[in-house]
Amino acid sequence: MNNFFVLFAIALFPICVYGQTGIKKLSLNEAIEIGLKNNPEVKSAIENISASKGRFWSGISLPQPEIGVSYEYAPVNSSLSNYSEKTLAVSQSFEFPSNYFLKGSKFSKEVEIAVYKLNLTERSVINQVKTSYYKVLAKQYQVKSAEENLIISENFFKKAEIRQNVGEGTNLERLTAKVQYTEAQNNLEVTKNELTTAFAELNYSLGYGRQSYDSNFGLTDSLVFVDHRISLEQIYKSFEETNPQIKIAELNYGIASVEKGLAWSSLLPNINLAYFKQTRDGDTGFYGASFGISVPLWFMFDQRGKIQEAVANQSISESELQLTKNEIALKIKSAFTDHDNNLKQVKLYVSEILPQAEEIYRTAIKSYDAGELTYLEYLQAKQTLINSRNNYINALFNHYLSVFRIEEIVGQNIIDKSELEK
Repeated sequence: MNNFFVLFAIALFPICVYGQTGIKKLSLNEAIEIGLKNNPEVKSAIENISASKGRFWSGISLPQPEIGVSYEYAPVNSSLSNYSEKTLAVSQSFEFPSNYFLKGSKFSKEVEIAVYKLNLTERSVINQVKTSYYKVLAKQYQVKSAEENLIISENFFKKAEIRQNVGEGTNLERLTAKVQYTEAQNNLEVTKNELTTAFAELNYSLGYGRQSYDSNFGLTDSLVFVDHRISLEQIYKSFEETNPQIKIAELNYGIASVEKGLAWSSLLPNINLAYFKQTRDGDTGFYGASFGISVPLWFMFDQRGKIQEAVANQSISESELQLTKNEIALKIKSAFTDHDNNLKQVKLYVSEILPQAEEIYRTAIKSYDAGELTYLEYLQAKQTLINSRNNYINALFNHYLSVFRIEEIVGQNIIDKSELEK
């Protein structure tokens, strides 16, 4: 078993040769950093936070004061300079003071929502980067496997020709070997094209356009199996505190509660204060002040409607909050089930399928060279090994995809969080 792990450690060794000219080393953490820096959605979400902060200040601002000058009692057919009374007035109106505290609370929650939306966008980008990064690693391994298969197919095609020439092999064996060699060439080209597409997807997730496309990335991380021992129970205990969608729904419920308070506060009067400086018949020693409040005379219509709407909206937001929690819990359960299934497949390949396929292939080589097996029997053993290796890489890739999906739903890196492990 130890030899087997050594074999696969060598097989999964980073494929790119970093000493080549033009090759750029790129770790997963560097890729994530680049993706977050370049992604347009992340940039928009950051600007949305700034806009929300701007709405906070404008939302708690008092109305503009009014300044006015009036000239009165000027004789008919004369200019205003012949006034008998001049009044300079400054007035300021504002809502009941408690409304500004409620509005400040509302706009503060909107800023928090913008922050959580940024977090939601970042989690999506991180998932994209991780997925495309590991997809390149998987395709690189499959290209290497296809290259090895091509070499083996070519060698056995040559052996089949020699065996036929010396009378030890049949024409059918030679033709079969030739077909397998041709198929190996075709499979290598197909896999290389898939690798090119994977690099393009990585390029896109890093936030680069067509002009910035660069397939000369030497990925420094490796696609190796790690059992992260993710605990569903621990995830259930913490997901309500970490999932951005739930936090946004909670804040929306809080905003609805504040708006309900504002609706009730509409019954309170608005206040108007004014100061006057007056001049009468050339004497400037007069001043005055006024104080006024609004009277909610039509509360049976305006305020009543606002309160009824706010109460309904609060109930709606409460239902939406519970619905969001239920949906996230379902997504976690589904993602964890998928992860558990992929984990079992990977472990099955590691513990049983791959060692058995390796042993079958080694035995088949020796038996074929000794003339104890036909080429078709050897071919079956070789295909079993190739399929097992490719299926293992696909299962390993799917295993990581399920982990990334859980991370996106939960809202944090599970792999690096020991408290979420058993």
